[in-house]
This record gives sequence, C-alpha cells and structure tokens, in this order.
Amino acid sequence: MKPRSPLRLRLLQGALVVVLVGVVVARPGVPVAAQPVGAGAATPLPAELRYVPADAALFLYADASGLWTGPLAQSLRTANKVLFNRAEDAAKPFGVKPEDLKSVAVFVPKLKGSGDEGQLGIVLRFQKAFDKEKLTAGVRGASPQGAKVQVLAPSDTLAVVLVGLGDAYAKPQAVDADGPLTGALRAAGSGRHVLVAGATLANLPDELQRDNLPAEVRAFQPLFQSQAVTATVTLGKALEVSVRARAKREGLTADAEKALGALATLITEQLDRELPDLEKDAAGDAGLKDLVTVYKAALGAVKGAKFASEGADAHLTASLPLGNLPLVSAYQSAATRLNRVRGAAAAARSTNNLKQIGIAMHNYADTNGSMPPAAVCDKKGKPQLSWRVLILPYLEQGALYKEFKLDEPWDSAHNKKLLAKMPITYALPGAEPGTTETHYRVFVGNDAGFDWVVGAKFPAAFPDGTSNTIMCVTAATAVPWTKPDELEFDPEKDMGKLIGCEPGGRALVAMFDGSVRAFKKLPSKATLNGAITKSGGEVLGADF
Repeated sequence: MKPRSPLRLRLLQGALVVVLVGVVVARPGVPVAAQPVGAGAATPLPAELRYVPADAALFLYADASGLWTGPLAQSLRTANKVLFNRAEDAAKPFGVKPEDLKSVAVFVPKLKGSGDEGQLGIVLRFQKAFDKEKLTAGVRGASPQGAKVQVLAPSDTLAVVLVGLGDAYAKPQAVDADGPLTGALRAAGSGRHVLVAGATLANLPDELQRDNLPAEVRAFQPLFQSQAVTATVTLGKALEVSVRARAKREGLTADAEKALGALATLITEQLDRELPDLEKDAAGDAGLKDLVTVYKAALGAVKGAKFASEGADAHLTASLPLGNLPLVSAYQSAATRLNRVRGAAAAARSTNNLKQIGIAMHNYADTNGSMPPAAVCDKKGKPQLSWRVLILPYLEQGALYKEFKLDEPWDSAHNKKLLAKMPITYALPGAEPGTTETHYRVFVGNDAGFDWVVGAKFPAAFPDGTSNTIMCVTAATAVPWTKPDELEFDPEKDMGKLIGCEPGGRALVAMFDGSVRAFKKLPSKATLNGAITKSGGEVLGADF
C-alpha cells in the first residue's frame, strides 16, 4: 500500500479532526427519524452538499458545530484538554478555528485504481466569513511539490478544497442529480444527524465484489455487492445508529439483511470477549467501573439491534439510551486505558528496533572483526556520516547504503537527499510520518563502547562483559539519522539527562549482548557510568 501524501494527512487532520472528536462528544439533537436516509426528498440540498457526487466511493458528513460546542463536549474538554488542543493546533495552519466551522463534508470520488488514492474533496461551511488567503496558504503549505490543489470560495462562508480532482468537481452537481448516495446526502442536509457516512460499492476496488472473498469476511459479501451502504448517527436522549444497505434488486434484500445481522454478531462477539478482562481490571481500579457500566450498556444496545427490510433496502437500527450513564468518567478511564495500551505497544516496537540494531551491530562485527566506529571520518578525523549508515547493509538496506558517498559529509548536496529514505528501524514509534530524525544514539569516548575513528574489537575489547555494557539508547533529543551526532561520554556529568523515555514512560537501553532493558527509573550516576564503560572494571549496582 502506498503511504498517504503529507498533503492528505494534513488536510484530513485539519478538516476532519472535529469528526474524530465527535465520536465521543455531541449536543442533544432531534430524535432519529423512522426513515432517516432519503427523508425530505423534495427539499433542495444545502449548497455545501451539492459539491459531493451522488455516486462518490466514500462520503462523510459531520455537524461540526454540534460536535464541537455541545454540552457534553464542554464537559469532556475538561476531561481531556489534550485532544481539544490538538484539534485547535491542527486547524491553525489553515487560518481557522474549530468553533468557526458549521459543517464538514469529505468525499473520495472513486477508488478503483492506484491513481485514485490521491483524489479527495473537502467542503467546509463556516459560521462566519473565512479568510480565503490564509486557508489557501495553509493548503499550499501542506502540499507536496507538484500536487494539483484548488481552493474555491463559492461564498464568504463556503470553501471547497479539491486535491487531485479536475474542474468538473469545482462546480455544484445538478439540482436533479441522483445516485446511490442521494439518500445519504439528503440525510446530511436534513439537520437531524451529527454524522452521516456512505459508500458506493461500484466505485470501490473490484476485489470487494468478487465471489472468492476470504472466509472471515464472506458473511458480509452481500454488503460488498450492494449498490450502496449508508449510516447515520443521531444524538438526543439516546444515541441512535442507523445502517442501511441498498441491494441491486429486491431479490437480494434478504441476503443484505442477513449480512447486517452478521455484522452485529461480529461486534457483539468482540465486545463479549473483551468484557471479562475489563471487569477483572475494574475490580482493582475504581476508575474503570464507570467504563464497565457504559461498556455493558453499549453491548446491550448492539444485542438489541433491530433489523428490517423494505423494497431493496435492508436496515439495522440500534439505540443506546444515555440517561444517567457516567459518560465523562468512563471516557477518562477509556483514555487512560488506551494510552496505557498504546504506550506498551510503542515500547514493544521500540524494543524491537533496538534489537534489530543490535543484530546488525553483531553481524557487522562478525564480518569486520570489530564494532563499527561511531562515524565515517575523513583523513583529518572529522566525522562525516553516522554509524547508522555503516550498518545499513545489515538491516537489509544494502541498496540504500550504496547510494551514499562515504567520502562526503552527511549534509553534502548528494547525501542530504538521502535523509528522506530513513529506514523505519530508526524511527521512534509515534514519530510524525516522513520524519528524518532518530533518537537511537550511542555513547562515544572515555572508554564508552564506541570511538569516533576506530571500532572496538568485539568481544575482546569488552572485559566488563557485553551484557554489562550499554550499546545504544533512546536519547532525549533526536538528530538527523545520517548525522554523526552522538552522546559524548563525560564521567563527571550526569549521563541520565541525555536518555529519554518511551511513550510508555520507560527508558530503553540496548546492551552489547543484544538484550534490551527497560527502566522505570534510571540507575544512579555511578551505576550508569559503569554500564557505559566497556573496560572500567566497575561492579554494577543493584539498581541496574
């Protein structure tokens, strides 16, 4: 799969961040209609929705104003300021504030071939006049060189951003335009729903509609072979979710209804599997009890889902009465739990990165009889390129290694271009996509495991023991990955200040035997210094 371009990532951040917040925050709204999709067929669409093709492969609409300013949002803003601050920060480069948005509509016309992945439309309706120049500058600033981007302003409160799309999308669709997503568009324009989504299956990859689907998704085949699948979310005294699949003909409606049932069963089984672990954790954590309460209510809503069919439409509805559910405290508990899980996953990935670096170091030593020097140096001993370049062939990056000019510095006109090709092994989990900086660095000099010019004989030069000598750490500050910028070992100073922590809150340290250690609290200065030296003869303290 091709990585998303920086432009698409930035635009999706800036325009859809309100939608992400909206999954957990919303104001009370109008009760869900019995027939939400397709209601009000005689009412003209609002101007912002007329730019969305009625046969778009994917469509998402959000009542941004309701999601951002609702009473529950105000409560959750106190519970998780970071999420709201991120939303505000994501919007700043585009010269807008989340509270200025009235609605957001996003569409992808088709996803049939590789060239379709870079096509995207975003329609923004503002509460008041927006600054087109600032919005355009933000979009241009986020655009990769050569990207085809248009920012249109049909009115002073309406902006249309087109990425990789032609002029046909720069004007509204015909008033009488009809297609598989007409019902979803009218649902979005009705003002009843905080979220509306839709998909035209014919404009998604052909593989989805084939008969030879993998066994684990075969039960959903009637949905993939439908004309369209749409969903609405409405909030009032209850959270109402409606999913509708329109079959290609009435004879296939029953199969589509069964597929919706299979979807509900899959969700129920997954929730049932996770509930015992959550209840077990809640027994020792009072904060999780409210999360269990909301979790059980959600499970009951899915189990109580209702199914119906009419004509070519199969329909699923589920309702979660909000009542006195402890949503805010449950949200806080869920966020804490999620951060803990993410931290553990990030630490596991970083541990694997350090192990891969250790294996590459050992393979280098097996081939050359010594560890690599801390840098490739010129004839005068000036560092040119980092050890991270030298071990590339042992990270299955031999082709990249051959692209470097080893007799030139890291920032020469030629070598600097290779910064963008940083192997994922050098990226700290959670780093921004496309980053060219790494936190994986080594200690150099004063009997540390590395010196600038000559690599240490391995394992002969390590009388303290390879399991007692630090090879690589996650440094507190990052450097360009090809730059020979390492951690100068000074036994008189506190080297612990140079070591950083993973997202999980632990400091990871790779040893010369290839093992990786995790520290909740770094060892004392004396112990850490003893672990940095390879032949000092120190006895490491019990804190290591």
